Amino acid sequence: MQIKLLPVLVFLIVPGLTLTQEIDDEKISLNGYISNMQSVIFEDVNGEWITDNLFHNRINAYYYPSENITFSVQFRNRFMYGETIKYSPGYAETIDTDNGFIDLSMNILNENSFFLNTTIDRIYMQFTKGKFVTTIGRQRINWGISTVWNPNDIFNIQNYFDFDYIEKPGSDAVRFQYYTGPSSIMEVAAKLDRNDHLTLAAYYKFNRGGYDIQLLGGVLEEKDYLAGMGWSGNIKNAGFKGELSYFHPVKNSSDTAGTFLFSMGMDYMFRNSLFVQVEGLYSRMPDGFNINDFLNWYQGTLNVKNLAFTDFSFFSSITYPFSPLLNGSLAGMYFPELKGFFAGPSIDYSVSDNIQLSIIIQVFSGELPNPLTQLKERNDLYLGFLRYKFSF
Repeated sequence: MQIKLLPVLVFLIVPGLTLTQEIDDEKISLNGYISNMQSVIFEDVNGEWITDNLFHNRINAYYYPSENITFSVQFRNRFMYGETIKYSPGYAETIDTDNGFIDLSMNILNENSFFLNTTIDRIYMQFTKGKFVTTIGRQRINWGISTVWNPNDIFNIQNYFDFDYIEKPGSDAVRFQYYTGPSSIMEVAAKLDRNDHLTLAAYYKFNRGGYDIQLLGGVLEEKDYLAGMGWSGNIKNAGFKGELSYFHPVKNSSDTAGTFLFSMGMDYMFRNSLFVQVEGLYSRMPDGFNINDFLNWYQGTLNVKNLAFTDFSFFSSITYPFSPLLNGSLAGMYFPELKGFFAGPSIDYSVSDNIQLSIIIQVFSGELPNPLTQLKERNDLYLGFLRYKFSF
């Protein structure tokens, strides 16, 4: 059972915080952004193009009634119109789906060619006392280390391809943290999802030999026992980090195989500010799992046990600041079992201190099984985005 709570309450909360800000600026903090993004999707440049437009607004509000207590409400409003909604019945309902224990998403408008959705992805109270920190409510619990694939991010997995959502999802959780030293921390966290499934885990991070090392263990959605570890450090001047996790079914544990995931990557910045990253993932895919269409996977929901298309995946990227205002990057992935790849060039230009113009392209290609014949056929997907973003 999922508790329903209309997020339109935010429109009552935020004006109240704004009034409080006029009384005492030190106790209130507000920031956010508004962006407009034009997108195009097609499988063949000579075929049909699907065009959409998205207005995306985010508000982050913080209230500090004392030095030990923080309240925060953070939400996003999305107004989208275009052909995806028109030709994909149920798309707006998919956007409205909230995977948390409390439903904090609502489509305020939902018509044939457009919708307006508001979602609260952070609403929590945090209490700090000495080395102890307690956080209650919807929050992000980020135990991931790697850039692209995060086997340790068991509470709220990120989607690398969803570049427009930099904050990433949150969890309806209770989290206890204790700082055991300058570079070490112990945590215990528990969350409930929309199906009343409990994820409970403990986490310990410490430093040894110049490396940050983390260990974790617990239960994932009441279905799997889990154990994991991760590290982050340097080999000479190159960053070196990785994560691994093992999931074993709670039921029939003696005769059911578990799932093992392992990601590892390195990064290096040259003297001319050229930044290079490489990363690899091993993720044993479940029996019977098949990708038939890149677009359906792209618009779907990720799970920590199902991070990629194939057992092995490889990633690399380069980023270079051509000038203080212009930054370019090129990312790529290789999927051996699909004889496929992903390519993602992008350019970001700072029009001013708080205005940014971005061009992003995403290309997927691979041999996928035809759902009717099960014969493998080349499947291509092209996505292009033009975004204008104002931050405040």
